[in-house]
Amino acid sequence: MCRDQYKENHHHDKHHDCRCWYCMEGVQGPVGDQGPQGVQGVPGEQGIQGATGAQGPRGPMGPKGQDCEGHHHGKCEAAYLNVYSEQNQLLSPYNLGADYATFEVAGVNSGDFDTSNAALLGEIKFLKHGIYNIFANLQARLQPPFPQPVPVWAASLFLNGVRIGGSSSGGFSQSPDDQMENTGMVISVEVQAGDVLRLRNINMTSGLVLSAIHPELAYSVTCASITINLVKELP
Repeated sequence: MCRDQYKENHHHDKHHDCRCWYCMEGVQGPVGDQGPQGVQGVPGEQGIQGATGAQGPRGPMGPKGQDCEGHHHGKCEAAYLNVYSEQNQLLSPYNLGADYATFEVAGVNSGDFDTSNAALLGEIKFLKHGIYNIFANLQARLQPPFPQPVPVWAASLFLNGVRIGGSSSGGFSQSPDDQMENTGMVISVEVQAGDVLRLRNINMTSGLVLSAIHPELAYSVTCASITINLVKELP
């Protein structure tokens, strides 16, 4: 009723006092409960990428690397060698004759090794002082007749007649009919100029047969080989 009265008199009396709270001009009613949250809108389009910033100043140049001799020449002189054998050999028991493997072929030689006695005495002479990686490989079997029990066999690298520690590697021939057994060794060692390297049988009671030629194979087997690489030249 107050609302009707307000509507009727409002145009006659702008300041008419209507005490009804819901029709009083300019008076806000009480706040209702908050409604549920609406569904999230669709993301807007990505904005335009900003301009690329200026490139920073160039850093200082690092120090020049060293060569094999430790000097700043920028060039590393390599020393390398590979020798091998494709001939049948018989190695005597240790210290009882020719207990060393021979190498009739020099695959590559940087000129830092003397191999003049490699085919006859199995000797490789170093001409440069340094640290070397040496890789040796042997295809062998125990020389029959086999004693009982059958012993193992092994080979080792020797420098100037002294065994290089950590370079011994062995095998086991189960039967005289076994054609070959493979063994290999890898060692890093300091070598002086003039030192002599050999690969020798270290079985004290039996010889080793290195069989390179087999009728069923189109090519000979590399029954013994040595590969040497210089790691660091020393003064």
